[in-house]
Amino acid sequence: MAGQQLSRAAYERLKAEFDDLTTRGRIEVAEEIEAARAEGDLRENAGYHAAKDKQGHMEGRIRQLE
Repeated sequence: MAGQQLSRAAYERLKAEFDDLTTRGRIEVAEEIEAARAEGDLRENAGYHAAKDKQGHMEGRIRQLE
């Protein structure tokens, strides 16, 4: 697979996004999931499902950046 050329600024921006998602982003989503789980029944907990969906999108973006 051929690599794609990036400017230094684009590389730094993408690296900063990756670093933010893999540290602060994961921690925040984990806290949202934990708070939603504490509310009770997960089958009907919209906050829990929204947090899990957010986690899935974030992990997809992390894989894309890797």
